[in-house]
Amino acid sequence: MKQYFTVRQGALDGVEAFLRVAEHRNFRKAAAELGVTPSAISQAVRALETRVGATLFLRTTRSVGLTQAGERFLSRAKPAFEELVAASEAARELGQRPTGLLRLSAPRAVVPILLEPRIASFCQAYPEVEVEVVANDELVDVAAEGFDAGIRLGQFIAADMVAVRLTPPFPFVVVGSPDYLHLRFRPERIEHLSQHACLRMRRSNGSIAPWSFVDGNRTVEATFRGR
Repeated sequence: MKQYFTVRQGALDGVEAFLRVAEHRNFRKAAAELGVTPSAISQAVRALETRVGATLFLRTTRSVGLTQAGERFLSRAKPAFEELVAASEAARELGQRPTGLLRLSAPRAVVPILLEPRIASFCQAYPEVEVEVVANDELVDVAAEGFDAGIRLGQFIAADMVAVRLTPPFPFVVVGSPDYLHLRFRPERIEHLSQHACLRMRRSNGSIAPWSFVDGNRTVEATFRGR
């Protein structure tokens, strides 16, 4: 049976205070180093001792020493805490400068238009970033498939995704091959398209994307038949 482990809330509270007191053997010096009052340090250590269930320091008016339990706690807590600090620094460093693998999902048609002209300059500006472009006309789920970002036409962007415009708006036009239009009548109005075999595209959520038209100052969306 699989077991699930969680870090108890507040489990690390007081650990840094304990380590500073253990290092200086002095509550006031530890408080000064952490920028808090000696009373706050004392309360934090006392709360830690309560959670641990053992006295960690021997306190007198003149000196502060470690109990046997305190020595054992120090031997395990200090390297663990230092590793946590190092992990935080490593994560912070990654957050301050781009590095690592950047995976992009994009339709094949936009690769020569948007990506190819920019890849060289991007790699020069961010030499520690490795770019992986997956050119695929399928509307993959960016998050589920492990991509960092995707390039989509506006009507194919899922509602819960954060979108940044990459190009100015550009128009679509309705076209048909001469052979097809020779057999069928040429549509003159939007409603005429309901009598034609139209190409349709499916969004990532499974719905059929409507065709969008501009009629004067308003946008008209319509869905048509098609095999």
